[in-house]
Amino acid sequence: MDYFISPVTDEEIKRERAKARELRQSSWWKRKRGEGTCYFCGRHFPPSELTMDHIVPVVRGGKSSKGNLVPACKECNNKKKHMLPLEWEEYLERIREED
Repeated sequence: MDYFISPVTDEEIKRERAKARELRQSSWWKRKRGEGTCYFCGRHFPPSELTMDHIVPVVRGGKSSKGNLVPACKECNNKKKHMLPLEWEEYLERIREED
């Protein structure tokens, strides 16, 4: 299922990625990642193994704000790619049905 989000310009993407790089250095992010929990699968990892993920991806209109950034394991981050939260939930549901 496709969801329409208005196009995001290259300039907007560049600006949001720069904000994310700044937030990666903040004590807020270090605490968040330090908890060691992947937002998506709930498993625990060493903080160095968690990446920063946008719940609503920048290329789909998401912002680099504290409410949209979460720690994710590399596996979940790679699987989620540019999915919106609803698309991610639908993906997980399909996986569960196949098992």
